[in-house]
Amino acid sequence: MTDVLDVISSFYLPLSSGNLLLPNVSVAEVVEFQELEEQEGPEYFLGMIRWRGISVPLISYELANEQPFEFSSSSRVAVINTIGKECERLPFFAIATQGIPRLVKIHEDSIEAATDKPGPAEASRVRVDGEEASIPDLVYLESLIAKFV
Repeated sequence: MTDVLDVISSFYLPLSSGNLLLPNVSVAEVVEFQELEEQEGPEYFLGMIRWRGISVPLISYELANEQPFEFSSSSRVAVINTIGKECERLPFFAIATQGIPRLVKIHEDSIEAATDKPGPAEASRVRVDGEEASIPDLVYLESLIAKFV
């Protein structure tokens, strides 16, 4: 019999307010920040980017989570695979990051719930090996984007 692996390959996406923690299968690609196609929308909507020949909405996770946001010279874009009921119409969206994401292996026994109250765009806050991170509510983010895209 084989043992079940208690390890999840994940990405830490650096933000100005900390890190997002996502399973690596939810991140389609990380690309350099590029020129935006301006478009009307709420404050957290930064515009549209071109990725692999399609237009993808770019958001600020921080603004969607009611936190301050600033572009930096190290900003990158994480293209996210959608999972909600709008996934056929909106197969991807992008999150502006504040640096280069890093791949991590999360062991089941190294993760614990943080005591901080999660913001509106967070599924939860966790601590992994002493480092705090936000686990985003991807369905909530997708529903925000689907309202105007």
